[in-house]
Amino acid sequence: MPREPRGPGGSAAPPDLAAVADLLWRVEAERTDAGRPRLTPRRIVDAAVTVVDAEGLDVLSMQRVAAELGCTAMALYRHVPGREQLVAAMVDAATGRPPAATGAGWRAEVEAWVDALWSTYARHPWMVRVPTVSAPVGPNELAWFEALLSPLARSGAGRGELIPLATFISGAVRDLARMATELDPAGAATYGRILAERLDPGAFPTLCSLAGGPGLDEDEDGDVAPIVACGIARLLDGIEKSSPPREGNR
Repeated sequence: MPREPRGPGGSAAPPDLAAVADLLWRVEAERTDAGRPRLTPRRIVDAAVTVVDAEGLDVLSMQRVAAELGCTAMALYRHVPGREQLVAAMVDAATGRPPAATGAGWRAEVEAWVDALWSTYARHPWMVRVPTVSAPVGPNELAWFEALLSPLARSGAGRGELIPLATFISGAVRDLARMATELDPAGAATYGRILAERLDPGAFPTLCSLAGGPGLDEDEDGDVAPIVACGIARLLDGIEKSSPPREGNR
């Protein structure tokens, strides 16, 4: 059976980027066969997403996906080089297509993009546990990147700022989505009380002044979504103030 590449110390080595890109674009180009279902990269990836959506990323193996499809693991290796490439293809497939441009203005499009990505992570929380080993190379992820770069390009931001801004926004949404899957709502509910009992106002004056407010309230449920909205709003405020929109793109 093919072995996964191993890195120093026996850890899994990053997948070959060219091999990953080749698989992702083969899945994108594949068409559903109207005849008898056959084993294809797309069927394998779709089956893997179904398994992980239901059971979590930890259960994923070539053997588990093969069982879902009613075939042998060896049969999968004829279409997918290994688990790492499969996971990369799963992320691209689960990401789907970005929201279409609405013509409502660059800021509204960025906010809609953020909301749509947040919803994608909510549907597939395992995605935020997959390590980021490269910039986007898959067709869906590249489409999302383009859908964010396009309104940012109309914001008046400099050409050299577009990719850093898009990377920061997408990274912030992803990391906060990961945080949302890890936070314990029960712990968040008592966070303010715990701090109030222990913090010295002389050493932590700002924290103490915020006790009872958003994020430190005993009634706080650990919801991360308002943090995303606040951070993105302030970032876009800054772009608006420092980079007047280009003519015709307001």
